Amino acid sequence: MNTRPLIRSVFALLVAHLASALALGAESSGPSPHAGMKEIDLPGLKVWLGQPVEVTAQIGWGMDWVHPGWQPGWSFIHLTPFMAKFPGGHLVVTYTMDPDTQENPFFLSAFQISKDQGAHWDRRYATLIQHIPMVFLPKEHDSLMAIASELVLSSDSDTRNLVGPYWLFEHGGAKVVMVPDGVHLVDWPWVNLWDPQAEGATSPQPHANWHIGPNITGTAMKIGPDKWIASAYGRKGKAALDSAMVISSADGGKTWRYYSTIADGDIANTGKERFEGANETSFIRLADNDLMAVFRTGSGEKWHIKRSYSHDDGRTWSPADSLPAWSVEPQVLRAGNGTIALATGRPGLYLWLASDPRATQWQSIDIAAYHNSVIADPDSRIGTFVRPAGHHRPEYDAWQTTAYTGLVETSPNHLLLCYDRDAERKPANEKDISRVYVLPIEIERK
Repeated sequence: MNTRPLIRSVFALLVAHLASALALGAESSGPSPHAGMKEIDLPGLKVWLGQPVEVTAQIGWGMDWVHPGWQPGWSFIHLTPFMAKFPGGHLVVTYTMDPDTQENPFFLSAFQISKDQGAHWDRRYATLIQHIPMVFLPKEHDSLMAIASELVLSSDSDTRNLVGPYWLFEHGGAKVVMVPDGVHLVDWPWVNLWDPQAEGATSPQPHANWHIGPNITGTAMKIGPDKWIASAYGRKGKAALDSAMVISSADGGKTWRYYSTIADGDIANTGKERFEGANETSFIRLADNDLMAVFRTGSGEKWHIKRSYSHDDGRTWSPADSLPAWSVEPQVLRAGNGTIALATGRPGLYLWLASDPRATQWQSIDIAAYHNSVIADPDSRIGTFVRPAGHHRPEYDAWQTTAYTGLVETSPNHLLLCYDRDAERKPANEKDISRVYVLPIEIERK
């Protein structure tokens, strides 16, 4: 009797059974692609939020000398975190270490590096002599060039040419080199009057070695083989309000010149309290190759983010319209699937998402509420408090966050949002710790 056909049949059944069992096992016990993340279902989008990862923690401190009209006896640490990605994938987070007052003669920010897409962070290095977050330009050998955000006069008699350092973070952050006076802003069209000794100024700080506008912060983008543009803001000469501007460099970020104005300070009702003009800016390239810039106009829920488009790589800009988001230092990013993400806040902390190509329709996620829902330690949650009488602003509920953020795409449609839990006042007690977090976010289009 020939038993080979029977043996072959039994063997085939066993193979099929084993394959089925393996497939069932993989389906039942394999990790979900969004394991440990909360799903948020939005029209046209599915969003997953992960567990916040702490980058750093510190007790806030301040200084007694403060600007007249501010809360007497205290100027607080204002963390204002920011984040950038190295060409090879490592991440850097920067945050402020000095009190938030223009009378402070000491400017210092720290940085930390992550080598695993934000899951863990190396120790802190407080070596950046800047207060405002800097822009980063990717360079060869897996490096980033940090451009000074705050500049000084090249000489006491020259108010149109400014200088500052740059930091080159080499080989994924393994080495950092500072180049004094490595950044030059030349032939500025306006006399710079952000000067503590100018007429009407209230600070007694000496003129020498004092930073003077404009500030270079927000976004840097390459628009040609050798050309970069970056966002900046400041006052044009004797203007009372800020203007959101673009500067350009043709030598890899060492020399910058005025390029264009996104919006001037007359874009809204200047009689309203806390109106600042047009300042903190971020921009992206859209699917149709236009640029879209978003920028701050004030501080508070009534001060909505403004937005302009450019058809010519930032040389000219459309009249600004208003977005539903508010109010400080917006960070905008276009994900791999075309979804546009915008992070901002004050009050609160929000992620706004638009799925249409020109970002005309927005949906929001309350990041502060989500943070509080997944953080077990009550002292690490983002709460509110009432500002004391005599503060420079009227009494109102304030949030324990600067609402400054950083936003990067670590891989297609996988984002990291950097934000803070900040006391925003003199710490109430030893548990009132300021912290910086990164939050994993994944976005899928339906």
